[in-house]
Amino acid sequence: MTHLAQWIRCKAGTIQSCDRRSASAGWTVLCSSISYHVIRQACHMNPAVTRSLKMATHLSCGRVNLNVLREAMRIELREFLDKCAGSKAIVWDEYLTGPFGLIAQYSLLKEHEVEKMFTLKAGSLPSSDVKNIIFFVRPKLELMDIIAENIRREDKGRYSHRDFHILFVPRRSLLCEQRLKDLGVLGSFYHREEYRLNLIPFDGDLLSMESENAFKECYLENDQTTLYHAAKGLTTLQALYGTIPQICGKGECARHVANMMIRMKRELGGSNNQITPVFDTLLLLDRNVDLLTPLATQLTYEGLIDEVYGIQNSNVKLPPEKFAPKKQGESGKDLPTEPKKLLLNSAEELYAEVRDKNFNAVGSVLSKKAKIISAAFEVKKRFYKILILIVYSKGSFSMLDWWWD
Repeated sequence: MTHLAQWIRCKAGTIQSCDRRSASAGWTVLCSSISYHVIRQACHMNPAVTRSLKMATHLSCGRVNLNVLREAMRIELREFLDKCAGSKAIVWDEYLTGPFGLIAQYSLLKEHEVEKMFTLKAGSLPSSDVKNIIFFVRPKLELMDIIAENIRREDKGRYSHRDFHILFVPRRSLLCEQRLKDLGVLGSFYHREEYRLNLIPFDGDLLSMESENAFKECYLENDQTTLYHAAKGLTTLQALYGTIPQICGKGECARHVANMMIRMKRELGGSNNQITPVFDTLLLLDRNVDLLTPLATQLTYEGLIDEVYGIQNSNVKLPPEKFAPKKQGESGKDLPTEPKKLLLNSAEELYAEVRDKNFNAVGSVLSKKAKIISAAFEVKKRFYKILILIVYSKGSFSMLDWWWD
């Protein structure tokens, strides 16, 4: 059974909570938070600066411009990287690479002197001549043991000038810091901070917490950490997009989240948000209100891709043999061996049109699109033949390549 990851979809000015399996049929909500000085920067950017930013177009195609949220996260990330002056290498908790890829590509990291990136694993760190080593990790005790081993195995003589930093995602943990202290490496870190990446924009109408263990933590372990992150996220959304005037919910966890939101607003002084609300209603639903939907087979085009190949962080990996050239007598020496990775979002117009359709209806849509493309190609060929006659009569063929391209 696919894990019960919470998703968020925003549609028609309403936010509603459900799980990953029902995302194609319903609309979601569970979120995180960002520091408020960063929110102010994202909300009050100079228009000229905003236009110059390389925005992800698929995040601004819905009713809500989620580029504002994405840019707030990018600002906070840049601020932390700039604190670590000099060349940098990032050691990634492998689980975080996918979500971070939706917020900041390598080009942004490179602009801030990130030269190397490694996956966190036991043993020694790979050799690299950089001044700063930054660990991007979840607050997990087992990961602290690996980090301590990495640091203890460092060649102090060769890398005496090196500084270590740790960034907890999504929340700094006193237990983890105590474990690092017990292992004798806590003092090695120049910066110990948190990066609240709980609310990840996937598409113009889709956000995700990517909290795959939320149901188990809430109902089996009685751990309300995920609910706290959800409340912080909703508070952030309201800071960016205006206070949601109406909140409805069903279930004990929904009540806890709503109460946390009220308390957080009170702690912030209860000041009124001057931003015109984008959302009309917030609908919080406990997962245990509907436990059967995650067990159902998805019958939309996107849902079937997820069922067969699996979609992780808006990416799907397809078997390499599906992309092998089909030519007679060709040997298998040069056939691709690595899976083909494709990004799935609304930036692709055709995919945006068919992703939520029942798979029985997809064939007719694709057939119609193929006929349109074929007809357009035939028209282009016809004009090309006419152009040949015109150019031939004038004795110049220089414009033919331009036309065909």
